[in-house]
Amino acid sequence: MYNHADIEDVFQDTLIKVYENIYTLRNPNYFESWYISILINECRKKLRDKKKEVLRESIDYDEYYMDDYHFFQELNLLDDIYKEVIVLKYIAGYRQEEIASILHIPIGTVKSRIYRGLRELRKLMKEV
Repeated sequence: MYNHADIEDVFQDTLIKVYENIYTLRNPNYFESWYISILINECRKKLRDKKKEVLRESIDYDEYYMDDYHFFQELNLLDDIYKEVIVLKYIAGYRQEEIASILHIPIGTVKSRIYRGLRELRKLMKEV
């Protein structure tokens, strides 16, 4: 997500879904991972919707922000399965076990996706 309004929309949509579907949560101990799963799905939905819009703005970035901008541009080129684990691990700060729980995948899959995603990201960053 690149702007504050999109982030607010995603959080609002997530809260609405949580409110409407809280009755489906079987074990309250898993609320956080259930909530994060909904949040991730809403982010994916918003990104899919954004891809349909082809709006380009020319924005002046100073050199400090260009590095972050290029990093996130390269990150967005990764397949979603790699991007989501890298974002959860290195940007959101989750441990691998938590990521496995959030995404409902085995820990080994999380580890291999992180490894492959970082390898691909390094390749993309070298091309720049």
